[in-house]
Amino acid sequence: MKISKKEKIMLSILAIVLVGFIYYEFVYLKQTSKIVQKTDEKNTIEQKYNNTMNTIDALEKRKSDIKILKTKVNNKSALFYPTISQEHLILEIDKLLKSSGLEGGLTFKPITVQEVEKVEKSKENLSESSIQGIVDKYNSVISKDSKNSINDNDKQNVGNNSEKNNSENINESSESKSNDTQNSDNKNSKDDSKKSNKKNIEQVKCELNFKGSYNSLNNFLNAISKYERKIVVNSITISQKSIDEINGIMGLEIYAMPKIGNELEEYLKWNLDNTYGKNVPFGAGAAVGSTKSESNIATSDFMVSVKSITSDLPTVIIGKSNDSLRSTYAYANSNKEEEVEIVLTKNGDKYYYKYKTSNGTYPTQYTGVGIEFIPTSDNIVLQVLSESRVTSNDKSGIKIKIINKTNKLVNLEVSGDDTQSPRVVVDGDGNNISVSNK
Repeated sequence: MKISKKEKIMLSILAIVLVGFIYYEFVYLKQTSKIVQKTDEKNTIEQKYNNTMNTIDALEKRKSDIKILKTKVNNKSALFYPTISQEHLILEIDKLLKSSGLEGGLTFKPITVQEVEKVEKSKENLSESSIQGIVDKYNSVISKDSKNSINDNDKQNVGNNSEKNNSENINESSESKSNDTQNSDNKNSKDDSKKSNKKNIEQVKCELNFKGSYNSLNNFLNAISKYERKIVVNSITISQKSIDEINGIMGLEIYAMPKIGNELEEYLKWNLDNTYGKNVPFGAGAAVGSTKSESNIATSDFMVSVKSITSDLPTVIIGKSNDSLRSTYAYANSNKEEEVEIVLTKNGDKYYYKYKTSNGTYPTQYTGVGIEFIPTSDNIVLQVLSESRVTSNDKSGIKIKIINKTNKLVNLEVSGDDTQSPRVVVDGDGNNISVSNK
C-alpha cells in the first residue's frame, strides 16, 4: 500500500499529538503536582521558620516581662506571710515582746480562709460643754462691738455679699446633695460588685495577754508597725496594775498569701538561729533593718535600683522611699541603657511627682502633674543604688532625665556604681540638680 505525501504529513502530526498527550498525561501532570506539593511544603516550612524566629526574637522580651511580673507579685505580697505557722509566729512575736520589754502569752483562734473584715467608721455627736454657752456669749459681744465700727456703706456691701454667698451655698448644697445621691448609687453598685467577687485569704486571729510598763507597750507597738511582716492590731484593752506597771489584752490579726518561688520552703525551715526576712530590693545586699539601708530610706524621697541583667530582679526599679506596699514602683529590664524620666512639680504650696520607664509609668495616668508628696528635707533627695559590672557583656544601665519644676534642689546620690564603666547617667538642668557619687 502506497502512502501519499499528504497522508505522511497527517500521520506525523498525529504521532506528535499522541506523544504530546502521553507526555502531558503521564509526565507533565505528575511533575506539576509534585511541584505544587513541594511548594506547599516549602511555604509550610517557611511559616514555621518565621514563627520560630519571631518566638526567638521575642524570647528576651518575654523573659524580661516575666522577671518584672514576678517582682511585682513578690513586692505586692512581701508584707504577708507565705502561710500561717503558729510555731513560727510564737517565736517572732516572742522576739518582739522581749526586745520591747513586755511579758505576754498568745492564744490562737482557729485558722480560717475568708474575706478580710472591714471596720466601719462611725461618727457620734458629743454633748455640748457647760462652758460653751459662756464662750458663745462672749464671742457675740465681741462680734457686736466689731460690727458697730463698720460704716453704712460697708454694711450694705456685707449684706449683698452675704445674700450672694447664701445663694451660692444653697446652689452648692443642692449640687452636693445631687452628687452625694449619685455617689451613693455608685457606691451601692460597687459594693454589690465587690460582694459578687469576694477575695478570700488565709488568716488567723490571736489574743496577746501582756504586762509591763507604758514605755514597753509603746516600744512593742512601734516594733509591730515597723515589722517586715504585716501584723494588724485590731483592739487593745489596758488596765493599770500599779504606778509603773500595766496589763491588758491585745487582739492581733495575721494574714498569709501564697508566694512565688521557694519562699514558703525557706520560711518553714526550723532554725532558731535563722535570720528571717529578705534583702532590700533596692539595696546592694544590705539586709532589712541595717543601719545604712534605714538611713538611706529615711533621708531620701525616691529610690532607684540599677542592676545587672543576671540579677533575679529587674535591671531598673524606681519607687517612692518607705513604700512598704511597693505600689509606687515602676520597672524596666534589658541588657542596655534604659531611659527613665522623672518629673517633679510644685503647684501652689504642694509638691507632685511622676515617672516613667520603657515598661510603664506611675501614676498610670501620666498626663497630670502626678502624685502629691512631702519632701523629707529642704531638698528633694533621690537615692540611686548601683553595682559594678559583672562581665564585659554586662551593658545594663540607666539614663535618668530629671525635669525639676520646683523651687527645691534635687540631690541625686549615686552609690556603688562602676568606676570604670558607670551604669548611671544623669540628664537635666545643672542649676537645680546636684549629683554626688559615693
